[in-house]
Amino acid sequence: MKPLFALFFIFIVFLAANDAPAHANGVSASCLQASKQSLDNHLTEEKLIWSQEGGQVRHIQYQPIYREKTDKCFFTLDFKVVKPGEFLTTYYLVDAFENRIYAAYLEVTKRAGSSTKEPPLNCTYGIAYDAKTACTTKAELDGFVKSLIEEN
Repeated sequence: MKPLFALFFIFIVFLAANDAPAHANGVSASCLQASKQSLDNHLTEEKLIWSQEGGQVRHIQYQPIYREKTDKCFFTLDFKVVKPGEFLTTYYLVDAFENRIYAAYLEVTKRAGSSTKEPPLNCTYGIAYDAKTACTTKAELDGFVKSLIEEN
């Protein structure tokens, strides 16, 4: 009887967690919905692009960020791309309401026969597309992301 009760308890806890308001974890319902839709769009594009290059998108990590003070909704998207002989790390900071990329990072973390760390293939950030700044390290990009999120 105890295993059945434990299963029932887990089921009730699961239902309660799924029925909790989206803003309970600090993310508004509209932000959560917008970030999931924008995420789906970005992943669809990335999977198509990388599949044409012989790669597969793997290890996807996504984090919505809502700033109540300014009603700004961002999300971070990290994923790996596995290609024959290469392993790439990708990162984006996206405004989910506007579907706009504020920061992008792409680096080869492992290339067949390569023993040295290469500079990133892409490291850019900025508010406007025509005013993007090139960066040379992930730390520099992370500094921009942190300041943008704190300001907004």
